Amino acid sequence: MRTVKFWTSAVPILLDYYKTYTSINVNQAITGVCLSDEECAIQYDEIHDKGAIKLKAMIDDLKGFYVKTGQVIASRQDLFPRAYTEQLSGLTDFLDPMPIEIVRQVILKELVIKNKLGNSFDEVFASFDEIPLGAASVAQVHKATLTSKFGGGVVAVKVQRPSIEPKLLGDIKNLKALSLPLRGKTPVDYWVVFNELEEQLKDEFDFIAEAQAMTSIKAHLQLDVDGTTRMEIPLEIPDPIDTLVSKRVLCMTFLEGVPLSRAKEEMEKKGIDPDGPESKLFGKNLLTALTYVFGRGILETGFFHADPHPGNIFVLDDGKIGLIDFGQVKQISKNSQLVLAKTMVALDDRSKSGKDLSVYDDTDVNLVTDLSFQLGVRLKEGAPLEVSERSER
Repeated sequence: MRTVKFWTSAVPILLDYYKTYTSINVNQAITGVCLSDEECAIQYDEIHDKGAIKLKAMIDDLKGFYVKTGQVIASRQDLFPRAYTEQLSGLTDFLDPMPIEIVRQVILKELVIKNKLGNSFDEVFASFDEIPLGAASVAQVHKATLTSKFGGGVVAVKVQRPSIEPKLLGDIKNLKALSLPLRGKTPVDYWVVFNELEEQLKDEFDFIAEAQAMTSIKAHLQLDVDGTTRMEIPLEIPDPIDTLVSKRVLCMTFLEGVPLSRAKEEMEKKGIDPDGPESKLFGKNLLTALTYVFGRGILETGFFHADPHPGNIFVLDDGKIGLIDFGQVKQISKNSQLVLAKTMVALDDRSKSGKDLSVYDDTDVNLVTDLSFQLGVRLKEGAPLEVSERSER
């Protein structure tokens, strides 16, 4: 039924585009006059507007992975028409939460029964907030307090929705089937985009792997480049509670704060001017922390958090920055790190050279193009080589 609902909503959107595409081509064949890019864009504007409204209605109805896809569309103005990015910009991660009875059942099965941690839910948790802090497509998170048997600390408990893996993989299968016949007919190959999203999604169902990634990234960041000197990092990362981790439940230390997406709202509540000096200082600290953590992760350790959207970056009550949700991590080779570093240095040198950055000489193009190709950038036939430099920017 879910697949039927998807195609019932998607086919009319596709038909509108097909009719417009056919109409333009038939008109050109009859008149012998080709429309300009601007004239074609005007023809498609109305179709984009109607399609975006229909797509938003479908996502609101089906939820699941379609919400995540909608969020990707909303954040990529370079890949999707403006009508879609604007219509989907209001999508939130807070989906229909699971009833507390189901949450307790999942935890009992995963921690108490499988991990043999006692005979009841109350042996693990002294308190457990029934209203979740957040409810996304894969899981939802609750605040809880552990019993003295498990240390008595305040924790965040991430609980995976039952049978969610086949449901979401089915969703993305539908999206791939939708985008396959469009290959070569749109400026972007959306089939490749959805294949990449599918590979990323598969990583999010194993909370044991997420706990290991969280621990590993934090451990790498706490060691200096010599690999022995321990150091403080300017960003808080939760610690998993080792005995309270399974494939579908993850308990971790609780970070008290709000996501970056709500930081401005919280500042206004506290009477802080979002454009004032206090906010500017916070912005500088935020940029410093993120640059340090992601700079070292990408260019030094090669292992880094790969989903740093504003919902996963936290502003903590003590003013520090927190980073959560390590379901998406990436690892790159030493060679890729070196080539990426050389590319950044080359672009920076060119920026500092005083050259007109809109003008490319052979030296600039050859150097950055070679580095770009080493990173996997590929140009369409006939594209000017300087596009490789723009793609790096």
